[in-house]
Amino acid sequence: MEQELDDFFQRHPQYKNAYDRFSQEGRLGRLLQCSAATVYEMHGEELGPIADEILKFVAVHYPPDFMETYFARVNALRELQKRFDKNPSSKTLGDPSAHVERSAYDLALLLSIVFTNHRFEIMQQLRAFLGNLAGATGAIAAVGAGTGYEIKLIHDELPNWIIEGYDTDQEARNTATTLLRHFGVTRRILLSEEFPLKAPPPKFRNHYDAIVLCELLEHLAHPREALETVRECLQPGGRAFVTMAINIAQEDHVFLYPDIVSCRRQVKSAGLMIVSEWLTPHTIYQLPSDREPGFSKGNYLAILSR
Repeated sequence: MEQELDDFFQRHPQYKNAYDRFSQEGRLGRLLQCSAATVYEMHGEELGPIADEILKFVAVHYPPDFMETYFARVNALRELQKRFDKNPSSKTLGDPSAHVERSAYDLALLLSIVFTNHRFEIMQQLRAFLGNLAGATGAIAAVGAGTGYEIKLIHDELPNWIIEGYDTDQEARNTATTLLRHFGVTRRILLSEEFPLKAPPPKFRNHYDAIVLCELLEHLAHPREALETVRECLQPGGRAFVTMAINIAQEDHVFLYPDIVSCRRQVKSAGLMIVSEWLTPHTIYQLPSDREPGFSKGNYLAILSR
């Protein structure tokens, strides 16, 4: 595997540069190297083009010391996780008093796609969800625009669909616009401020063929209401892609999902049916074929229907 990884580095030098840079960061860097190697070991050359496009985007749109910013962000998240793990509760899950620069927040989201397996698999499963919709036409909403990368995937996979993206944070919408322009997205995509996650007006109901809530629900105080809205806004036969962070601490996480059962229970209580599901453990090591036994921290992913 070491020789294969070296060959991969030759084909993708920007990834190698980042991997080598990790070695300068002591124990944290060694953990990041192990994490990055795991992504390659799990997914092979599938990682290459995704890593190239994200690292090229970051090199153009972030300062030259972006790796230092990434290390600081990873370290801050590790400290939050340690605090939560000592006393798991909704009170230790986040830290509303902490201030995080939006650029550092978005940078970490982008780089973690190619340096952490659980984030890579979230994007991989989202792409598979979109691929199953390809060939048809319809309307899709991405609630929580994030960095814009998820909207880029929607654009790439669904060329004939009407695409809407929503985020209450203007900076997030600006970042998404920058990313879409960088990747040559010229098709009109509506980027708006707020999707009505409670009591949607009539024009939203039964309107969408697909809805994406990617890494959003743990940021909401009342995520079940959001899922109920998803049910109301989907057309009959429509599908939703949702993720839920289980026992993952972050400054702006406010709803605690303590286990897989709580995720499934919330989905069903919102009146939605689980079509399929996937678990992405938050780990830097190789994963077993059966991921559910012993699962305690990571992301629950599901495709839902009305």
